[in-house]
Amino acid sequence: MKENRTGKKFKSLREDAKYSQEKLARLLNCKPEQVVQWENGEEEPSLDQCMLMCRLYGMTADEMFSHINSDYLINDNIKDEFLYESSVNRILKRRQYL
Repeated sequence: MKENRTGKKFKSLREDAKYSQEKLARLLNCKPEQVVQWENGEEEPSLDQCMLMCRLYGMTADEMFSHINSDYLINDNIKDEFLYESSVNRILKRRQYL
C-alpha cells in the first residue's frame, strides 16, 4: 500500500495555518470533500489549487513538496508524484509565482 506522505503534508500545513477543511475549501473555491480526498491520498489538487495553497501558506512548491526525496522515489508509484511536483514548479515559474 502506498504511503500517503503528500496527504499528510497537506493536512499538516492546513492545521498549522489553523484552517478547517471547510475554510480551506472556501479559500480554494472547492468542496470540503475535495480537501478530505487530498488529505486521504484519494485525489490530488489541481496545479492552480497547489499554487494557491503555496501562496496561502507562504511557501514555494519546492517547500511544499520537500518530503519527496530520492529514497522515496524508489517506489514506481512515487515517481509519478515526483513528476507532478516538477510540473507544479514549472508552471509556477512560468506564471512568475516563484
